[in-house]
Formats: sequence, structure tokens, C-alpha cells
Amino acid sequence: MKWAFAIQRKLRLAIVLAVLMLFIIIFSLIESYNINRISKSFNSIYEDRLIPAVDLHLTADLIHKKQSDLVTFLFAGTPGAEQIKVSTGKSNSSLDSLLNKYGKTHLVAAETSHLQSLKKNLKDYQRDELMIINTALLNKDVAQKLYLTNTLPLYEKLNTDLLQLTHVQSQVGKELLTESLKSQASSNFITQLQLAVTVILGLVIMILIVTGKQVMISQEKYKMN
Repeated sequence: MKWAFAIQRKLRLAIVLAVLMLFIIIFSLIESYNINRISKSFNSIYEDRLIPAVDLHLTADLIHKKQSDLVTFLFAGTPGAEQIKVSTGKSNSSLDSLLNKYGKTHLVAAETSHLQSLKKNLKDYQRDELMIINTALLNKDVAQKLYLTNTLPLYEKLNTDLLQLTHVQSQVGKELLTESLKSQASSNFITQLQLAVTVILGLVIMILIVTGKQVMISQEKYKMN
């Protein structure tokens, strides 16, 4: 009877041991999932938020430079027409590259909408810009009026588009950071659970060892008798 009781006890402990092992495996999978989420979030913050934010800043600087050069050309007479055309062409090429690069990153719906608006307004601005430069060669007063009535409002629209994109960038970046912090907190909790289960597992193993020794001693006594 003692042997049967010992075997039943060891069987129960073995079942507990198997359940604890299963928990450890599940916790490990959950922790691995959380680590992947944290890694993806931080990669997205860098590749889809930080780098594009720098590109947006460069875009804003180029648009401001174009605007400043155009105003100086119209109202101060410098730089010359040929010089500003060359400068404008280089800026336009750089802007196209930056916006194409930005468009290849992961964009949320609001970003896609604002980016399309920015591209449209930029094309309109570039068209008016070239027209004003050519008009200024014939009549600078007319060119100045066209700038004030048509081109300046387009420049303000470009600034609005850039501000909206920057706002969305900041908002999505905060959401990604919050998600990473949640995953990290979950990972820390899982780690604590794993530690607790490991301690329990160790106790179960010790009980199994002690129980095994007791069974062996009982068997030896039985043989001696």
C-alpha cells in the first residue's frame, strides 16, 4: 500500500511538473512575441518616424529657400534670372527625391492624404514660380502682383501641409512609443512569472528526489525483512 501511495504521489508531482513546464514554454513564447513587438516598434520609430521627420525638415528648408530667393529676385533684383532658374531647378530635383523617399516609408491614412496635398500644392507652386520668373523678365510689376495674389497663398498652403505632416509624425511616434512601453511592461511581468514558476519547479523536483529516496529506503527495508 505504501508503494502504491508513493507511486500515486509521484504521478501527481509528475503531472504538476509537466504543467509547470508547459507554463514556462507558454511564457517563453509570449515573451518572445513581446520582444519582437518592441523591436518592430523601435525600428518603425527610427525608419518610419525619425528619418522621415529629418526629411520633412529638409523639405521645409528647401521650400523656404525657394520662397526667399523668389522674393529677393522680385523685390531686390538679385539673384539674376538665370541664376534663380538654376537654383530653382536644383531645389525642385532635391524636393522630388525627398518626397519620393518619404512616400516609401510606412504611412498612416492621414499622412498619405497630407502628402498628396503637399505634392499637388508643390507642383502648383513650382508652376507659378517659373511663370513669375519669366513674367518678371518682361514686366516686374505684373510679376510682383501675381506673386502676392497667387504664389504667396500657395506657399502658405505648403507650410500648412508640412505642419500637418509633422503633427501626424509626432502623434504616430507617441503611439509607437506607448505600444513599446506596454510590451516592455508585459515582458517584465512575464519574466517575473517565469521566475516564480521556475522556483516552484525547483521545489517539485526536490520533492520528487526526496520521495524517490524514501521509496528506495522502503524497498531496501522490505528486502532485509
